[in-house]
Amino acid sequence: MITFSSVSKTYEDGTTAIHPLDITIREDEFFVLIGPSGCGKTTTLKMINRLIEPTEGKITIHGQDIRTMDILQLRWNIGYVLQEIDLFPHMTIAENIATRSVITRRKYTSTQKSI
Repeated sequence: MITFSSVSKTYEDGTTAIHPLDITIREDEFFVLIGPSGCGKTTTLKMINRLIEPTEGKITIHGQDIRTMDILQLRWNIGYVLQEIDLFPHMTIAENIATRSVITRRKYTSTQKSI
């Protein structure tokens, strides 16, 4: 479970990308962010694996603050699909997600359960 508790992001130039956000994404839940360009979808996702740090608030995974997690382990264990440009165009969404399993030598059956 991933929880955003009063998470916001304001850049140094004063631009607010994310207003205080409170959401919970439950385990095995299919979660989608939809909105116009520039509304903060990518910023929100990048904060989960700490590519971008929130200005305020806390993000937890299974109750553990992501700031206390080993950043490499955090990134290896988080999977999400960004915009279409980041996908291998000749593969399905499931095949794109399963690509991580090839890299980490994870068993195919385990990957299928995750998808």
